Amino acid sequence: VLGNESGIENALYVSDEYSLSNRLTLLGGLRFSVYSFLGPQTVNEYAENNPREPENIINTYDFSRGEIIKSYTGVEPRLAMNFLLDDNSSFKASYNRIKQYIFLLSNTIAIAPNDQWKLTDYNIMPPVADQLSIGYYRDFRSQGINLSLELYKKWVNHVVDYKNGANFISDVPVEQQVIQGNQDVAGVEFLLKRNKGKFSGWLSYTYSRSLITMSSPFPGESVNGGNPYPSNYDRPHSVNFAANYRHSKRISISTNMVYYTGRPITLPVGVYYSGGQGILVFSDRNQYRVPDYFRIDLSINLEGNLKNKKLGHSYWMVNVYNLTGRNNAYSVYYEVDRGNVQGYLLSVFPRPIFTLSWQFKLGNYTNE
Repeated sequence: VLGNESGIENALYVSDEYSLSNRLTLLGGLRFSVYSFLGPQTVNEYAENNPREPENIINTYDFSRGEIIKSYTGVEPRLAMNFLLDDNSSFKASYNRIKQYIFLLSNTIAIAPNDQWKLTDYNIMPPVADQLSIGYYRDFRSQGINLSLELYKKWVNHVVDYKNGANFISDVPVEQQVIQGNQDVAGVEFLLKRNKGKFSGWLSYTYSRSLITMSSPFPGESVNGGNPYPSNYDRPHSVNFAANYRHSKRISISTNMVYYTGRPITLPVGVYYSGGQGILVFSDRNQYRVPDYFRIDLSINLEGNLKNKKLGHSYWMVNVYNLTGRNNAYSVYYEVDRGNVQGYLLSVFPRPIFTLSWQFKLGNYTNE
């Protein structure tokens, strides 16, 4: 039981759209948010310009239910532009700022029992994200093809991450186990989509990086010596492909393919023994990666008869998940067992999974 927290957020948002010409449109918005962290809660106050450690606590305050402990306010502007280059292409750009008053504390990309939602509080400031994006979009109407290319850059201040050696589930106050720093995210996204004819689908490719910097003059308050390291969600390469082929009015086939770079992970690089107990020595934060992820799914859809007058319509669907049976590593972890370092790989559905379903609908129509 990690305890309960209470907070309230109020926001006022106004926006308007301006058409400066037949080709240029601007959308502007402004959001003003007010967030308050509420009791009941016991809060520690730490000596200024000192790390948040038990020996630096100078006061402890008890707040009753509904009492305001700490408030944060923020102005969050939004601006977007759409410029039509011609009848089939456009250029778009946008900027927005977001203040995040609730976030998930986690040391993995998978939902785990030690993950916890955390509110901005007396000692933890809200992360602030500024994002800028520009993109080119084009339609090839006769072929039913859409093409887009978008670049984005994101800066996050006061991002929250665990200290080295933090105990994820304990009675130690959260502010003593986390630190705040900066995060830089940048990427480019390409999308090709076809929605006309017997063969339709889309192909997307994304190259992106997400790096965190946790630097502090206090010992134990920096990660990786204050040098940037990949966030848990840093996946430089990501490819998604989906295709649908309608062989006839009754038979259609669809498939999708997913590939992305394996997520970052911190691995043990050595072991030492103290009192006969093996203790792991870990690498720098997120220095290594699990194997890349790859999966293909297949689906075949068989419609019932297409008579004009009937009470209902039914169809069969055959699905194969992970067609190639690839043993994708979702997570890798290590333990010391009887003096030996043992590694474990967690995979989810590492073999093809077949399903057969029959669906019935009242009404005289086919499945779309």
